[in-house]
Amino acid sequence: MSYRRWPLAAALLLSATACTHQSTPESAGLSDAFEPEAIRTAANRVADWQLAQYDLKTKNFREEERASELPQGWVNATLNIGLMRWAEQSGQTEYRTAVKNLSEVNQWQLGPRVYDADDHAMGQVYIDLYRQHDEARMIKHTQEVLDQVVSNPSDVDLAFIDDERDRLVVGDRVFNDQECRKRWCWADAIFMAPPVFFDLSRLTGDPRYAEFAHEEFWATTEYLYNEDEHLYLRDSRYFERRDDEGRLIYWGRGNGWTLAGIARILDQMPEDFEEREGYERIYREMAARLVKLQHADGNWRSSLLARDEAPAPESSGTGLLVFALAWGLNNGLLEGEQYRQSVELGWGALVNAVQPSGKLGWVQQVGFAPGSATAEDTQLYGVGALLLAASEVYPMSRR
Repeated sequence: MSYRRWPLAAALLLSATACTHQSTPESAGLSDAFEPEAIRTAANRVADWQLAQYDLKTKNFREEERASELPQGWVNATLNIGLMRWAEQSGQTEYRTAVKNLSEVNQWQLGPRVYDADDHAMGQVYIDLYRQHDEARMIKHTQEVLDQVVSNPSDVDLAFIDDERDRLVVGDRVFNDQECRKRWCWADAIFMAPPVFFDLSRLTGDPRYAEFAHEEFWATTEYLYNEDEHLYLRDSRYFERRDDEGRLIYWGRGNGWTLAGIARILDQMPEDFEEREGYERIYREMAARLVKLQHADGNWRSSLLARDEAPAPESSGTGLLVFALAWGLNNGLLEGEQYRQSVELGWGALVNAVQPSGKLGWVQQVGFAPGSATAEDTQLYGVGALLLAASEVYPMSRR
């Protein structure tokens, strides 16, 4: 087959997906040993399998079939964030090249919703690549969008009301989002947007981005964080909802988004940031609570407080939590054998969810509440979460 008729961006991506670590379904099983080479092998196989699914004609990953998902949106952004971080920690430039080529396909654009945190997440990738290549076009759109947000901040209520919608038509896509999504009214948003605002502030020296992110983070936290449980509710719809035993419902991936998001915020925040201690307090409280909710097989379940003796694994929340806890150990916010054991056990669970081909299974599909998953269920954000975890357990294991 000749590729000379294909768009340049697609051809560039093809060169990046032909990585040197390709595996086949007949490949030998992976090791869950907490050792550098075993971790590297597992992460590379997952990354290579996912990159091989890219469809050059549609510019979409074949495993992500939901037409509503944008190449610039949160699903793809989480994959790219994880892939970029893994590339930097493992020193494998071909993965960084793949992320750069995917960004070229996106033309360095964020999603179309100016205020929605899901459409801000990709900005992290563009900023990271800008630092390496110093090309203004890479962050031009990100800075324009975030400028618009901080100059004209939304003041909508954080209540998540399903019948209050904001309709937006972009090409053949129709967005029909809750009005409150013009602010960070759901827990996932803490991963998607604040790290980008803090990082752009660090890059440009403009404090407005960090000041905005700080105010909105605490508005969200005061609204959704339960100071008794040390967990976040997903959104205001869960203030009253209860499980079969009458308890509040705490979503595993939702709390994975928040703890991983706080870790990423702290990564971008200056050490002398006046309010840093508050973020570290929330981080430590959540970490101490979450290690107690981990199951014996290493997974965190989709519903964190579920008492089922043998519930199904869930890889995306587990990956985010392994990343966040390992980050805390690597950066001195956590210490003690309980955290190290939790990370090692969680990493083993992630590896055991990977098929010999490199396909990651047991990923709950796109949602906003606890849900089921099977060994065949995968998603880009699940792969991104595993690669984020690998980026922290790899240096941890080398010590």
